Amino acid sequence: MQSRNYRVTLWLIASALLFPLFFQLSGGIYNNPEAVIDSLGVLSTLPLPLSLLACLFGVLALARNYRQALPAMLFIGSLSALMGVSLLFAGSDTAIEQRKVLIGLQFLLPTMGLVLGQLVRDDKNTIPTAFMWVLLAVVPFQILAGWWQNTLTLTHNLYLFSIYQHFQFVPVIFVLAFCVVVVHLWDEYKTALRFLTVVMGIYAIASASFLAIGLYSAFVLVFFLRKMWKLKTGRLVGLTVFGAGIVAAGLVVGLYYGIAQKNTSIIGDGGQYLGKFQTLAEGKMPVNVVHRLGDWKLYGDWITESDRTMLLGHTEPPPREVKTSAHNWYLDFVYNFGLASLVPLLALMGFTAWLLLRERRTLSGQTLWLAALVAFMVLIDNNFKVTLRQPYPGIFAYFLWGLLLTRLRLHSRTDHAG
Repeated sequence: MQSRNYRVTLWLIASALLFPLFFQLSGGIYNNPEAVIDSLGVLSTLPLPLSLLACLFGVLALARNYRQALPAMLFIGSLSALMGVSLLFAGSDTAIEQRKVLIGLQFLLPTMGLVLGQLVRDDKNTIPTAFMWVLLAVVPFQILAGWWQNTLTLTHNLYLFSIYQHFQFVPVIFVLAFCVVVVHLWDEYKTALRFLTVVMGIYAIASASFLAIGLYSAFVLVFFLRKMWKLKTGRLVGLTVFGAGIVAAGLVVGLYYGIAQKNTSIIGDGGQYLGKFQTLAEGKMPVNVVHRLGDWKLYGDWITESDRTMLLGHTEPPPREVKTSAHNWYLDFVYNFGLASLVPLLALMGFTAWLLLRERRTLSGQTLWLAALVAFMVLIDNNFKVTLRQPYPGIFAYFLWGLLLTRLRLHSRTDHAG
């Protein structure tokens, strides 16, 4: 049995991991009427997430469970060592470029979430419950605040604090947390989660994020269709209700787009919303996708400049005025540290897949869903953004991965002991 103090600790950790509160070293909580898009590499003005402190607190509070986190420690140790080799030998001399050290720390910092996830054992669904209350507190307020500020898209300004990267990274993490909540708590909190499902649909649309909208739509489609299919009373009725829900969602999307198209003054995102959806409606490729394809080609050309750059990476990152990232974690990482440094991540992915395949016949539906969500973050989201390089989304994604590994290893021990 888990003690009350332990559950309170988990609640605090989980709430702080998801809550989108940021602080700046230059002073206090990040609360800026104007959204900060780029800190220009100045650490003192960079909004840092509360999840950093939550991760540090969690690792210290649960340090007695360190044996559970040995795979995470092995991963981080090997990743650090190979990145160190790249720092020493990627260039033609032994000088180490300071900018490359800093970007190396950016890649390593979120891996704390993997350690924390492996230290945790949550038998009472304390973590999903904490996620649920954070979403119920923040999401409706953020939507209403945006409408009050005369914008249909998400606002970063919540008056008491501002949300950093409220378009780029936070929406996918919120939708991911919503999926975790529904999978674990649907039978216990149906009324609250019906409300949250509707609110999260509006939130996803308002985010103008294809990844957030895609994840939300796919999850709701599969999860509720499976639920209805298992009902013993009238599958036809269930399918009819589900179809009506899809139609309603389509109408909401159409309403958002129609209002935005006719009144662009209520779109406070610098044209991002219309830039994506209007070009898509016209049968054209959205501008952000065009830019990503160009970035991927550029980074691919840089990576393959020579055998050395492909294996060990470049001496330093590209100048910020040229490119700040590849909008693809893998290309970004290989550009900076080479294919050799990618081996630990590939090994961790292979280890996770091996555990899943070995235990697949006896795993619970909740664990399989968690595996699917981790796969989405690592294999899909990470190929369109540098998620695992950013503190807020990176820590959260690694944390879920650590939770999955802990479940799989504990399940394996129980299964073999039985």
